[in-house]
Amino acid sequence: MAVDEMLLHSVSSPTLRIYSWDAPCVSFGYFQKLREVRLTYPNGPLVRRWTGGGMVEHGKDLTFSLTIPTGDPIASLSPAFFYKELHVRMAGWLNRCATLTLPAGSPNIRLAGDGDLIDGPSCFSAPAADDLLMEGRKILGGAQRRSGGALLYQGSLQGMDHLGLLSHLTSLSQSLSDLVTIAEVAPALMREAEQLVQVRYASSEWAERR
Repeated sequence: MAVDEMLLHSVSSPTLRIYSWDAPCVSFGYFQKLREVRLTYPNGPLVRRWTGGGMVEHGKDLTFSLTIPTGDPIASLSPAFFYKELHVRMAGWLNRCATLTLPAGSPNIRLAGDGDLIDGPSCFSAPAADDLLMEGRKILGGAQRRSGGALLYQGSLQGMDHLGLLSHLTSLSQSLSDLVTIAEVAPALMREAEQLVQVRYASSEWAERR
């Protein structure tokens, strides 16, 4: 969470970051109330995201963020339009991966429409418009945050062989951009993120702010 926030303030080009979790954890949206989250998840670690959305269980998912810097035309798109366009490309990538890795007749992955929508505090039991579904079950959802003209999207892909998908990450990047370079998070940025963890994401004041 902290690295994503630091990237939002520092990247000079659209940046896709893929990460995993050392242990099971639940993240919950910036606007959710901690006491309500605790009713669903009374035990285990919780972390409040800087983005919105609902509760998400992590540990067996493929988690990723997409950061768009200030001045990039994509950052000025409306939240709903950006969400749909990104998920259209994600659906195309996932369907291509399924064709390569699953037997004939693999399930079709599609965007959620009006008839699929459900209200609820848990992200993956409550499909929102343009989330991704597979056989009627939500497999991808995300949340956004905008700051100073820059855009952060955080997404979670669940219910698929995310370890198998790791071998196709280059094609995911290529489905989002014609020009792709691979980079590691700079050590200086990691140190700044560690400091941010202490004052925000690991603090009870941040978790209990609502």
